[in-house]
Amino acid sequence: MTAHRPLLLSTLLATCCSFTNAQEPSYSSEGRDPGVARWISYEILGPNNHPYPIVYLSTRSFKTRLNEFLTVLPEAKYNDISNFNHARIQRNDCPGEDPRSDYIWYTVKISQRDSKSDQYCILPQKLACDYLHAVVKHVRGSWALEELRPITIFIDEIRCDAEAAQNAVASDHR
Repeated sequence: MTAHRPLLLSTLLATCCSFTNAQEPSYSSEGRDPGVARWISYEILGPNNHPYPIVYLSTRSFKTRLNEFLTVLPEAKYNDISNFNHARIQRNDCPGEDPRSDYIWYTVKISQRDSKSDQYCILPQKLACDYLHAVVKHVRGSWALEELRPITIFIDEIRCDAEAAQNAVASDHR
């Protein structure tokens, strides 16, 4: 037993040191420039009670943080969704405004960088849900489920289905 003590002690010290030197998990509190030339992002603005997911679409891979989801698309698919996204950003109700109170939950910021030009649009929950459902409908036949999954996770996080159900109940009581 005494012959194993130095080995046991060094193992324990190595384990303790690795735990104390471990880095904290890295979360993004807001969308960021991921360092690639072309990208689209969807992020939730407003009060945070936990790290919200941030979805990125790009033609290039990059390092993501724990709450970031990246879908790397071939050029043709990216160009299609980029044009669809650009058309939404160009509408009269964009860019919108950042939420100004703690009561504005699930406001979504859509950002896009193409050719070194940044554009964005801020949408309240209902308009964001309408837009994201339109995105899913637009790409449903051409994207694999794995490519679409980050957007569906994002839709669930901003409670699009819950909001739609609340509106249905409200209209039934009118």
